[in-house]
Amino acid sequence: MFSIGKTLPKKLYVIGIIIIFAAVYSQYFIKLGQVLGFLVVYGIPVAVVSLICGRQLLQKAGRNNKTAFKFGLGLFGALTVLSVIISIVAVAIILALDPQAADLLTKLNPVLEVPPNVAWIMIAVSFLVVGPAEEYLFRGFMFGGLLNISKGKHWLPLAVASSLMFASVHAYYAVTYGVTSAVPFIALTTFSIAMSITFYWTGGNLLVPAIIHGAYDATGFLGVATTTNIGLAARGILIAIGIAFAVAYLPKKIRLVSPPPPLPSPPTSETAHSQGTISCSYCRTSNSSSDNFCAKCGAPLRQKETETR
Repeated sequence: MFSIGKTLPKKLYVIGIIIIFAAVYSQYFIKLGQVLGFLVVYGIPVAVVSLICGRQLLQKAGRNNKTAFKFGLGLFGALTVLSVIISIVAVAIILALDPQAADLLTKLNPVLEVPPNVAWIMIAVSFLVVGPAEEYLFRGFMFGGLLNISKGKHWLPLAVASSLMFASVHAYYAVTYGVTSAVPFIALTTFSIAMSITFYWTGGNLLVPAIIHGAYDATGFLGVATTTNIGLAARGILIAIGIAFAVAYLPKKIRLVSPPPPLPSPPTSETAHSQGTISCSYCRTSNSSSDNFCAKCGAPLRQKETETR
C-alpha cells in the first residue's frame, strides 16, 4: 500500500481504525462466546480492511522473506531485551509506591484460562488466525496506513504511535493487572515496534511478522497444554534465537541505514522515467522506479520527485 504510490484517503483510514477498535472492544461489553467472538473481533475488521486496501497489502505481504526473517527475529530479540529492562524498572517503581501490587503480578493471563485440550487448538489458532489477522490489521493497515498518509516520513514515530494503539486494544490487561499492567503493555508495545520496523524495512512484509507473532502467542498456550516450564522454555528458546539474530544481523543493518553513503550523481528524471529503474544508494541494487524500498536490503530508495507534466 504505502510502497506502491497509491494514496489512502484519510477518511477511509479513520473509518477502518474506528471499526477495528469497535470490533475489538465489543467483547468487553457483550458476551460473544469464543466462535462468535473471533468472527467479530477479527472477521469484521479483516473484511473491512480487505475492502479498503487488501490487494495492495497482500501484494507486498510475502516480499523479502529472507531479509524479513533476519531482521524480524533480530528486532524481536533486541526489543524483548529492552522490554525486560524497562519492565524491571517499572516494577521497581510500582512496588516502591505500592508494595501490595506484587500480588497482581501473580495473576494468570486471562487469555490463557482455557482447558488443556482447548489450549492445543489455540496453538493452531495462534499461527493460523491471531498472528496473521493482527499483523494484517495493525502492521499492514494501521502502521502502513500512517506511512501512506505521511508519504513515508517520520516512520519511526509512526511505528511507536501505531504500537501504542495496538497495545491499547488489549484492555483486559488493565482490568486484570491494575497498576502492574504497565508490564504487559510495555511488552506489547515493544513487540509491535519490532514488527513495525520489520514491515518498514522489508517494504511491506507481513508473512514473517505473522509467523513470529503466532509463535510467541503459541508458547503461552503450550504452557497450558503441557506444563508451565515447557511453555516458558519454548518462549525462552524463541527469545534466545531472536537475540542471536540481533547480534548477527542488526549491527550491519544499522550501519547500512545511518548515515547513508554519499550519493552518486543521480540520473535525470527523464532517464529514470525511460529506464524505469533506480539504484539503491546503500547496496547499489537496481530497483523498479515504482518501489520506495530496495528489494535486496529493504532500505528506503531516494527517488527524485515525479516530473511535472
